[in-house]
Amino acid sequence: MDELSYKDPQASLATWIMDKVEEWEDHRNLNYMDKWDEYYRIWRGVWAQEDKMRGSENSKLISPATQQAIESTVSELEEAIFGRDQWFDLRDDVVDQNSTDATVVKLLLQEDLERCKVKDAVVECLLNAAIYGTGIAKINVVDEIQRVPFESPVPETLTTEISTVETVITSVKVDSLTPKEFVIDPCVTSIDEALGVAQIVTKPKYEIMEGIKEGIYEDKPLGSYDKVDFGYDDESSADLSDMDKVKIVEYWGRVPKKFLTSKNEETYEEFDYEDDELVEAVVVIANDSVVLKAAENPYLMEDRPFVCFQLDRVPNKFWGRGIAEKGYNPQKALDAELRARIDALALTTHPMMGVDATRLPRGVKFEVKAGKTILTNGDPRATLFPLNFGNVSQNTFTESAELERMVQMGTGAMDGANSNFSNPRNSTASGMSMIQAASIKRQKRTIMNFQENFLIPMIEKTALRYIQFSPERYPAGDYKFKAFSSMGIMAKELEMSQLIQLMSMTQQGTPPHSMLLMAIFENSSAANRDQMKEAIAMTMQPDPQQQELQQLVQQLELQKLQMEIEEMKAGAMKDTAQAVKLTSDTQGVPSEIDMVKMQVDLAEKMARIEKIKVDSENVRSETMRNGPEMEHLQSEILLNVSKAMKP
Repeated sequence: MDELSYKDPQASLATWIMDKVEEWEDHRNLNYMDKWDEYYRIWRGVWAQEDKMRGSENSKLISPATQQAIESTVSELEEAIFGRDQWFDLRDDVVDQNSTDATVVKLLLQEDLERCKVKDAVVECLLNAAIYGTGIAKINVVDEIQRVPFESPVPETLTTEISTVETVITSVKVDSLTPKEFVIDPCVTSIDEALGVAQIVTKPKYEIMEGIKEGIYEDKPLGSYDKVDFGYDDESSADLSDMDKVKIVEYWGRVPKKFLTSKNEETYEEFDYEDDELVEAVVVIANDSVVLKAAENPYLMEDRPFVCFQLDRVPNKFWGRGIAEKGYNPQKALDAELRARIDALALTTHPMMGVDATRLPRGVKFEVKAGKTILTNGDPRATLFPLNFGNVSQNTFTESAELERMVQMGTGAMDGANSNFSNPRNSTASGMSMIQAASIKRQKRTIMNFQENFLIPMIEKTALRYIQFSPERYPAGDYKFKAFSSMGIMAKELEMSQLIQLMSMTQQGTPPHSMLLMAIFENSSAANRDQMKEAIAMTMQPDPQQQELQQLVQQLELQKLQMEIEEMKAGAMKDTAQAVKLTSDTQGVPSEIDMVKMQVDLAEKMARIEKIKVDSENVRSETMRNGPEMEHLQSEILLNVSKAMKP
């Protein structure tokens, strides 16, 4: 039995955790740390150590191709996620009939997330994912002192003074972590299914001492500091001395319950996975041996305060693939090409010189520089001879452009100025549409992965923390809700273009045109979006005065048609009477021509009467059908627009 376990019953707990954390850390460092250092250097534009020792290259140029790909990808994702005013939503479960509680939480959460600057932390996670392949964030609950100006009267005077009122508020903050300070069991692919996870950081000693005074940590000797290797660091070592540092391992996960609660002197070797119980806990260990905090998981759902996502998934692996890894090989080839070209240009413009040492004065050090005078014994043309190496091939520029194209192909980040790759078909509208659609499809996978594995769990965890630790601000209720996030601007831009195309096929001022315009502003992020929607809705609503005027006009038209019918009938009867009178006056049979003419006139008048009757009936029917038909037309337009907006 370890002697330390008798002095401190929690020593076995520290040993149990550190054995696993160190094993996970060794696996991470062996398989990923060197790669991450290389990706970080490429993004920062810093020479690697092997580049400094390589004598074949004098130039220190590093192409910004991968850097541009990383920054453009992060910018696109940021715009896609936060491009709208409302970038998340909370909806109540189906069972709960009262959805107002979830609505209240959503509104409060929007305000608190803005106050805590959560967007900045999320964007930093996106950057880490683009560089290292995996973005990780930790959700912390902290108590902050808020000072508010307060004006109070001065006793026994008529004046007032301004002071401050201090209040303690609960804040839920999101902190971005680099993969270099996070460890996890390599056998799992998610945080929830792991035995545990740990954050490894170096903190100033005074911060730990303040935590001890506030009761966050136990008051124990901290032990000796062992330097933490976080891989490559391009900054000079101006940190505190080792005496002022503390290595902190914050473990969240399952631990043996008996090590957590028992005061007996049990050792690590006595634990059995089959017989002993594991519980969710948080354990803080200083300098690999001292347990500063050990308690069961304090959160309502007993969940771990970490969320992560992979920019590009690697099957059956926790660590993902980022932009830097995708463009690594063509980036290294591009750097070698550019450096070789610059070195060749240096030899061409500033060639090496062959010197006849016997023709130089004794003690003269030969050095070539602009404006320098060189003394020679004899003809200087026979003393100095430049060694020419030829001109730089123009093919190198074509090769560099091809390598840059390969970086863009590998990373999926297209340069806005050169995204068409000089392909004639890409200059057409259909070609640009194909490029845009392909880009959206490629980014859609990343956005969906980010939403499902990072953003939605982060929102849910944050809301639950506020509900648990700030109940006065977040009143109690049924909070079985589900978080949702917008797919972002890129897909919506494609939807907008489709709606605009539909608008070009409709007549301005018609109900279909107004409905399409309403759908466009619904997907817009313009500041006056709501005002424009209200204006369009007002134009779509029928004007009562206009409707009344239209009905009056239709009634007048109907009356006019009825009068024309009566006049036509009277005329026909008059013609018939005249024909009878003519027959009676002549006392004979009218000629065949006159009879035919009379029959034709009568037939035409009867046909006109029937046409007027039909027109009258149509006007009456149109008046009856006008309202329902317009409602049906609007419903049909809404259905077509929703179908068009589907990806």
